[in-house]
Amino acid sequence: MDPHLIELPRKVVVGNDVLKEIPSVCREFGISSGILVISDDNTRGIAGDSIKDSLDSVMAIVNSDQYSEVERLKAEHSGINMVIGAGGGRVIDIGKLLAFELDIPFISVPTAPSHDGITSERVSISKGNGKYSIRAKPPIAIIADIKILMNAPYRLVAAGCADVISNYTAVYDWKLGKERGEYYSKYAATLSLLAAEIVMRSAESIKNMEERGIRDLVEALVTSGISMSMAHSSRPASGSEHMFSHALDQLGSTALHGEQCGIGAVLMAHLQRQDWENIKKSLAVVGAPTTARELGVDQDMLVNALVKAKEIRDRYTILNRKPLDAQKAIELCRATGIFS
Repeated sequence: MDPHLIELPRKVVVGNDVLKEIPSVCREFGISSGILVISDDNTRGIAGDSIKDSLDSVMAIVNSDQYSEVERLKAEHSGINMVIGAGGGRVIDIGKLLAFELDIPFISVPTAPSHDGITSERVSISKGNGKYSIRAKPPIAIIADIKILMNAPYRLVAAGCADVISNYTAVYDWKLGKERGEYYSKYAATLSLLAAEIVMRSAESIKNMEERGIRDLVEALVTSGISMSMAHSSRPASGSEHMFSHALDQLGSTALHGEQCGIGAVLMAHLQRQDWENIKKSLAVVGAPTTARELGVDQDMLVNALVKAKEIRDRYTILNRKPLDAQKAIELCRATGIFS
């Protein structure tokens, strides 16, 4: 068997008031100066400023997920030794890619439990008119402050749940790829499914914003990200449901990534002959969209995304086994109640 490189975070700190641990974590990695803290206008006051003030560091504000932001930061901040991203998906992805291109460590400080990118080596970045998922490096550390995460807008919490729950259909698709000779890690797949199961079992607790439920969600997001780093691929947590989400993005949807993946998981699970009804029920419990109307996407756009999804990337999924045309897509949406 060929050698397989696995890069994982070296430190994960989850708890209340853990931002104060960041200086000691940096020193543990031998870095005490030349640190760039990035946030956006919203998350600066939530976490960015306090992190900056506790370190020998400078602050940068990002307000776009365009690759041009990475280029700007490289030009404006030379000689930095570490990047800390305090924010949501956009901030963390920009910071992760910046650190990767500069070959320096990155620390992930999520302010909302909205997706598994807080841990994974994957980055979703816009370039020109398209959005791309590319490989970078996983963060060297993750600092997840439960108090901050419990104050995130609930819609982001529900989206994070939906993103993890969609691992069910991603792993199924990965097994289809395995049948065609693609690399498959049973261990990584098991971790990914475990993360989905934890969120589904904790759905009521998460909905009620109980601390234990939010901890379960954060730990599931971390586990999902680690499964991708172990596989050296997004396969454990990204299949046909994510291709559907990316197709919606290209067609102009403004729904959240996790929300789209949740709807995609219901649809793809039906095609895969999995228990799509249980997936849909869990999404409803956590308050994630379960219909096109709740997603804020019109029926024509959703059908077009289903037809287009197979073309998003060269990845074998259920959409290769059961390709959809417009009529089949409509029937699928009706069968799952997505058009109700």
